[in-house]
Amino acid sequence: MGLEAISSTPYGPQLLMDMETTMHNVRLGITLGVVGYVLLIYDHILTFTDEIQFIWKAKKSPVVIMFLLNRYVTPIVLAIDLYDKGGIATYSSHTFCITWYFAEAMWYIVSFGITHILVAMRVIAIWGRPRWIVFLLSSLWLAYFCSTFGILLASLITKAHTVHFEPLLRVCYLSIAPFLWSCWVPPLLLEIVLFTLSCIQALRAGRYTSRTPIIRVLFRDGALHFVVILACSVFNMITWLVAPPTLVALAKYFALAMVNVMISRLVLNLRSCQAESRSHHFVATPGGGLHIQVSSSADEVELAGATWKSKGRDPELDAETGSRAGMSPSQSASQF
Repeated sequence: MGLEAISSTPYGPQLLMDMETTMHNVRLGITLGVVGYVLLIYDHILTFTDEIQFIWKAKKSPVVIMFLLNRYVTPIVLAIDLYDKGGIATYSSHTFCITWYFAEAMWYIVSFGITHILVAMRVIAIWGRPRWIVFLLSSLWLAYFCSTFGILLASLITKAHTVHFEPLLRVCYLSIAPFLWSCWVPPLLLEIVLFTLSCIQALRAGRYTSRTPIIRVLFRDGALHFVVILACSVFNMITWLVAPPTLVALAKYFALAMVNVMISRLVLNLRSCQAESRSHHFVATPGGGLHIQVSSSADEVELAGATWKSKGRDPELDAETGSRAGMSPSQSASQF
């Protein structure tokens, strides 16, 4: 029995049991949301010095703008969410509830969209920006965003009439559409493709992944990001599919906080590694290869499958070009 029944059923033992269960579920969701928010703010404090050095002092770019939007709008949205769903407000008008109902949902899809753009840009750069990768990931991102937006918008419109302030719990309550769980499927499929493409390049990089810090950071952070996205997506899907409506917020706010932490770390770690490794130049060839120039050593490695060279050490890395020599050369490289 949900909150709609609570509002219309005479008080009795069953009602009291339902109220107790509902309040417990709401508190559980808010507790997990608070944990996520605290971790988000704590991570902001830990990385604020790096942010000033590598973001605020850097040349403004789309990456910087998207990073700052996610970095500072998300805590504000989560703070309002915790106020709205935390039982703090003694009263919220219907106008506030319905406005925030739509505004919050729009920011969620924008925030996750930004996150997937930044990850896709990294994968494209790792592959050296070949046209087929750019076209593939651009098309997949557009398909993901449009499908997720369509599912979310249909859910919002379908259940907008259920939005109301619930005085018993002092929250803006709403019902969710039974198909809303499916909005997690498109981003999950996109992340699987991105992670697979990253793994392919990691395998091609081989032992040089551990020898070159910037490549190690690229692949390590990419793997961690995938694990977090996978866990959050599956958790939300299962919760929204089988759990009662009062548990809809169980993973929602925590997921947004954790994904924001991961994407911030992903950007800052790479920029920090670049600053600390000025003697290393990492180049991705347009054909999907990796070319690492290490000015502090004599090693030159081209991971496009054509040549591996070593002067003075690791002579066993001299591989025949044979049938692999036909793979694309590093003519117009993109440098990190």
